[in-house]
Amino acid sequence: MNVTDPNVRVPTPAQINANAATRHLTLPPALAGDPPARPTAPFEKALPWVIEFRMVGTSTLHQAQVRETMLIGRADVERDINPEIDLTPYNAGALGVSRRHAMIVVRETVLMIKDMGSTNGTRLNNVLLEPLKEVRLHHGDELTFGGLQIQLQYAVIPAEMTKKSQTAPLTYDATIPTIGRGQRVLVIEDDENVGEVFQTALEVAGFKCTRVNSVTQGLGVVFQQMPDAIILDMMLSDMNALDLVRYVRKQNVDMRRIPVLVVSSTNGGFYKSQAYQAGADVFMGKPIAVEELVRAVGTAMV
Repeated sequence: MNVTDPNVRVPTPAQINANAATRHLTLPPALAGDPPARPTAPFEKALPWVIEFRMVGTSTLHQAQVRETMLIGRADVERDINPEIDLTPYNAGALGVSRRHAMIVVRETVLMIKDMGSTNGTRLNNVLLEPLKEVRLHHGDELTFGGLQIQLQYAVIPAEMTKKSQTAPLTYDATIPTIGRGQRVLVIEDDENVGEVFQTALEVAGFKCTRVNSVTQGLGVVFQQMPDAIILDMMLSDMNALDLVRYVRKQNVDMRRIPVLVVSSTNGGFYKSQAYQAGADVFMGKPIAVEELVRAVGTAMV
């Protein structure tokens, strides 16, 4: 564990009390008195999607950002083919994956996929795609490139998902509210792709953001200059993130008042319950829309 500030004392697990006070906040659609939401470019062009590929039957996870297009296939140095998602390490050649197999494309506020005329085809949820025809992707879809099966999951969505009625399809609002007024937000996230998007979104919304990748570094920031809110991933490499929540809730009154938002790769009730018991104010399961994150931070500071 690397301590960035020698004056920072990191609590041991024995010093951290699990019986901390808890606070629960609801997330209304908007804050009273907010300035009108405004587009930040089109917003979906300003920030990338963060997506995850899980190799079916294994624990392998590959994560990447999608800004405009993303080629999927096998690298070939001699032919100068360098796909953003290189499936070569996953026995792709033997499984019939072409060098330029498929491409993911950002279309306004949705992701599309098209087969690039591959030799063995691309299947979406076991349906063979017509070459060069774009088809919409959804969180949890299963893709098959040749004989290689992959589950697609969204980690961060650069737009807010909304539903006008129970029968209406999901639509996306690519705007962001400018609700920040320079408040300091600490983001503790060891995933570079996710952390970068969180930081950019918060700064566009008017907050001052500091991003670190470990609990140890986060504690250093808290003691040097107390933030107005903390966002942290539930699963961090150097320490249980909820230990930090419990520690903060045991400190002086000012520190106990810091809103803490926990984000997790799962929406499971068990993890949500653990977060609230530790003292978190807000629990958010991935995929997370950046507009939702911004509003949650603003609401927690009220």
